[in-house]
Amino acid sequence: DKRYPCSVCGKAFDRPSKLERHRPVHTRKPKTLHQCQHCEKSFVQHEKLLRHQNCHSRTNKHPCPDCGKVFNRPSKLERHKRTHAKKPKVPHQCSYCMKTFSKLNKLVRHRRMHTGERPFTCSVCGKGFSESGHCKAHEKTHEEQPEKPHCCANCGMCFFKASELRRHFRSHTGEKPFRCTLCESCFSRSEGLKRHMRSHTGERPYKCIICCGATFTRYKSLTKHQRTHTGERPYLCLTCGRRFSWSHSLSRHRRTHAHRQMSADTSKDRLSFEGPSENPSC
Repeated sequence: DKRYPCSVCGKAFDRPSKLERHRPVHTRKPKTLHQCQHCEKSFVQHEKLLRHQNCHSRTNKHPCPDCGKVFNRPSKLERHKRTHAKKPKVPHQCSYCMKTFSKLNKLVRHRRMHTGERPFTCSVCGKGFSESGHCKAHEKTHEEQPEKPHCCANCGMCFFKASELRRHFRSHTGEKPFRCTLCESCFSRSEGLKRHMRSHTGERPYKCIICCGATFTRYKSLTKHQRTHTGERPYLCLTCGRRFSWSHSLSRHRRTHAHRQMSADTSKDRLSFEGPSENPSC
């Protein structure tokens, strides 16, 4: 029940307090709006109007001395000058192949391809790896019952990764999806194609950093070469304990043991066939 009308505009209210709150609306002075002469914008404060009218009178008369770009405010020009003052990002460059990287850790990981460095070693067998992820995946193979969920339907061999299963399956199908674009050679693995492409490009990414700086196309060739400097002999003969730097030297050495054993067996067989000598003095 709105029984309390306003004497000025006739609007009615249900409470006297609301009517008293409404009455100052008619006694307020209207806000004076300052109209812009160039557009339809208006402002309550005169200072804002003056600031706005400057945008109509501005001209592009503040050029950048470095690139020539023009600005309509000195403040914008000063802000733009900071972009020229910033130091450009210096990329990290490989000293072997001059390839650049945005981050230092990527350069360090890339350089291992040239130096052959393998800082991550297996805690069980001591095998080295260039990346920690490869080392962790290898250590799982030493577990008593490692989980190998990906099994081959043809031979039953199981693998840790699906990519390993796909690569193994090519041994059954004979598929060679990696094709050289310069000749007709095909390969079952991407690593084989990469090694083959170096025969066309002449790239030798593995460099000896110990002494001579010789370069090689394969990492195995680099490790074999470095043994000439270090004197390392990793191949052990289990028969006599002699060590060798090359696998083919160990194989040749083993044949000497097999030949001696064969000669000894032949002599025993001959003596047993001829029987004891009749002359006891012989």
